[in-house]
Amino acid sequence: MLVKLALIFLGLLFLVCVWLGRREREMEPLRGEKITVEDVEILLRALNFPLEEFPFFGNSAGMTGKKETVKHLELTQQMEREERREAVEDEETQSEYLTYGQYIEIRKRIDGAQMNLPDYESKYEEEQEMLKEDWYAAYRLMLAYLDTESSIWETTVFLLKLDTETGQAYTESGGMESPYRYHSSAFEQNVLQQIRVYVKGSELLTVCEVLPQDYELNNVWIMESTDGVLDCFYHQIQFRAKAENPVERERVADLTFRDGALVAVREKNEKIHGKLLRMTQEEVEIEGCGVYPVEDDLEVYKLYGSLMTMTRADLRIGYADTDFILYKGKVCACLISEEEAADRIRVLLKNAVKKSNYHAEVELVVDGETIQVRAKDLQVGERKVYRCAALTDKVILHFEGREEEDQAYRGAIECYRMTDGMVLINELPLEEYLYAVVPSEMPALYPLEALKAQAVCARTYAYRNIMHAGLPEMGAHVDDTTSYQVYHSSSENASSTTAVKETNGILLTWQGEPAQNYYYSTSCGVGTNAGIWKSETAGDIPYLQAVRLKQPEDGETPEAEVDDLKDEDTFYQFITSKSETDLEKEEPWYRWRYQVEQLDVKAMAARIQSCYAVSPQSVLTKTEGDYYVSQPVEEFEEIRNLTIAGRGAGGVAEELLVETDTGSYKIISEYYIRGVLCDGVSRAVKQDDSTTVPKTLLPSGFFVLETGKEEGNVIGYTLTGGGYGHGVGMSQNGARALGEEGASYRMILEYFFQGCELDEAGQNSA
Repeated sequence: MLVKLALIFLGLLFLVCVWLGRREREMEPLRGEKITVEDVEILLRALNFPLEEFPFFGNSAGMTGKKETVKHLELTQQMEREERREAVEDEETQSEYLTYGQYIEIRKRIDGAQMNLPDYESKYEEEQEMLKEDWYAAYRLMLAYLDTESSIWETTVFLLKLDTETGQAYTESGGMESPYRYHSSAFEQNVLQQIRVYVKGSELLTVCEVLPQDYELNNVWIMESTDGVLDCFYHQIQFRAKAENPVERERVADLTFRDGALVAVREKNEKIHGKLLRMTQEEVEIEGCGVYPVEDDLEVYKLYGSLMTMTRADLRIGYADTDFILYKGKVCACLISEEEAADRIRVLLKNAVKKSNYHAEVELVVDGETIQVRAKDLQVGERKVYRCAALTDKVILHFEGREEEDQAYRGAIECYRMTDGMVLINELPLEEYLYAVVPSEMPALYPLEALKAQAVCARTYAYRNIMHAGLPEMGAHVDDTTSYQVYHSSSENASSTTAVKETNGILLTWQGEPAQNYYYSTSCGVGTNAGIWKSETAGDIPYLQAVRLKQPEDGETPEAEVDDLKDEDTFYQFITSKSETDLEKEEPWYRWRYQVEQLDVKAMAARIQSCYAVSPQSVLTKTEGDYYVSQPVEEFEEIRNLTIAGRGAGGVAEELLVETDTGSYKIISEYYIRGVLCDGVSRAVKQDDSTTVPKTLLPSGFFVLETGKEEGNVIGYTLTGGGYGHGVGMSQNGARALGEEGASYRMILEYFFQGCELDEAGQNSA
């Protein structure tokens, strides 16, 4: 009996030992990185969980969800970091890592079973610390159920530096969006590493994973190199890295990082300098050096003044202010090394006969010698430059197919052979360019002060295009047509030249930068804003707003336009009447009438289809559910209705609804509406009864529309309108009226561009 009892006791003892041994083994920490309580708290707070229900949270993480000031945020975050450090140092506090038991409590409180959150019952004991990978697997499910607006997401960034005082993280992720506010203290251990992070809005929440592979920053600017420490600049961020081997200062280099350390530096020392003649996405042409391909990750640095990362659009065509860094025969970086006065302009001379950029041949007279230049005689890439020996002499040009008199051009004429033909570039001083622009844009018989206002507008417009070339692929800042500014359609005139000289170098500016100063011929008594061009921010330009253009009294400025002109009935009353206080009430184009007696439906359909081909987003087709989408326009034979479906600031037509037998279409923006409704044969009758036939565009977008119908179909329409031109910025005839009343050009510009200032060119350059 005793033997049996002894055997039973030993068996039970063995089972207890086995159980205790297995439990001890199960309680051993699992291999892998563990998730901290701090990070869990941050992530749950980002989902707006009531964390006071969980006693193991210190409620010290960020993401309060309150609208706090920046100063308060910085103070709060500094306190949070101090509290976290104290918690880690305090041996009596709880573990810094989340336990399985705490996870289960969270899972219960948030109804995790309903979300299918894993319970990990077979993997953990209650006191074991959870692995990151398991927590994040559960958190992704939480996001799928609770973050319906996808406000929290994962992304990859390279952490360049941290500012622990302000709580800002500076990252490189292919953009220039830094800095971000950061929350987890884990970021402080991962500088100069590529990491997977959770983000909410513009705030970095936690570090999900440190990626092990090497990370390379290409074409970094090395500012200084002192005792093995490199001061670097990249995407507007200044950061430091320690180099094992000596590196020269003021160099472009590729930097390779591994585990938070700089492990390789590849310096790029080949450099060329010259005048930039032409630029595309794939190549640049540099005078005296040739054509070079461009790397996809090209970096541009402005070295003078405040060091800045720029874009390739900031490289100035026609100027030699940049050093080009080469690597393996490609341009990898550009160093804008000095501020050169923007006093020369390059004008593309278009082929007016063929409406093309290219010419087959041109005849030049230079210092009395006649020269024939033919495209077929030049090799692709060949450039010939012609200028007179005396600076005041002009090159005479005779263009192919033009019947008018030969034209004389100041400066140099370049004949450049491209694949599609020969282009002509006129390079000349900016002020001399204006001698021909001002009389081409405004009659020289206008008051001198109006001409001076026009000169400032023309100079500012040209200056903006010199700084950011409009036609870099052609090697030009502007062309000579209405696409930019009309150049050389009228001869130079003493009055307009005087206006240019008396405003020499003066620009219209807004907050120190050249203003977007548009102008047009005549107003209808009100202007509109730049939103008519449908860019995202155009309508928000403070100095280009819709205003009533009335005769000023005692120096008063125009009144802001009230929204009631967007109402069809209100605008009808406005445009079909005449206000005696309007600035341009006597101008012929102040009011006009346009009547299409017999509508050509096929021709209108063709015009709509042409608009779609040029700008698909400007022609929308009605689909099911009263939605309008951009898609090809079907053929139609009947028009059921034509109506103005929407008006913009100042009452300008913004949406034209065309209802046909096959579908309904909306034409968007005043420009395309003017094109669709202009049949090219009907006459516009001005208020003085003079007439003209608009060929491609109606006089303006300020009009009301009335239709004539037979058997339910539109057979014709009548427009009652006013003004000539787009209606944004300065009305030239308004400037004329103000000038005749004795206003100075400064007063005229202040009237049309409220809040802008006049500055000398280059005075406020960054």
